[in-house]
Amino acid sequence: MKKTSLFVLGLAAIVIGIIGLAFLEMFPASIGSTSITSSDTFSSVGERIYFTGVGNDGPIPLRGGPPWLGMRGGGCAACHGSDGQGGLTIMMSNKVAPAISFKALIEEEEEDPPWNEKLIKRAITDGIDPAGKPLDSTMPRWGMSDEDLNEIIKFLKTLD
Repeated sequence: MKKTSLFVLGLAAIVIGIIGLAFLEMFPASIGSTSITSSDTFSSVGERIYFTGVGNDGPIPLRGGPPWLGMRGGGCAACHGSDGQGGLTIMMSNKVAPAISFKALIEEEEEDPPWNEKLIKRAITDGIDPAGKPLDSTMPRWGMSDEDLNEIIKFLKTLD
């Protein structure tokens, strides 16, 4: 390979690195950033999970869901809104996220059987609704610990 080609490749690698660093600066709330794991930023672990997808042990692993969520990171609020009332079109899909405040789920009259804490936890981890049917593929399956699940349920109750 000629020296000119190596120089161009090296220069391209530097430019890509600089662009990557600029991208990270534009989005400081990305996974692993100290700005999202600071205990001063959120009033509870459940709130931090809801907004960032970061639990007691760091970023919570997920399966499925919107492809951008795995790349960019984020939590429940990215689709269900900061108030848990849903109504937002999920980015890169034509699906509208439902309300997930505890009150909205418990008072949902269409579900048979109705939601309860155990079934909400199952929906979060396994993507299964109260009747045992799979939730839409845009709903990630979160690998949450029991402790993190309890924290997110507590937080969902504050959204009412």
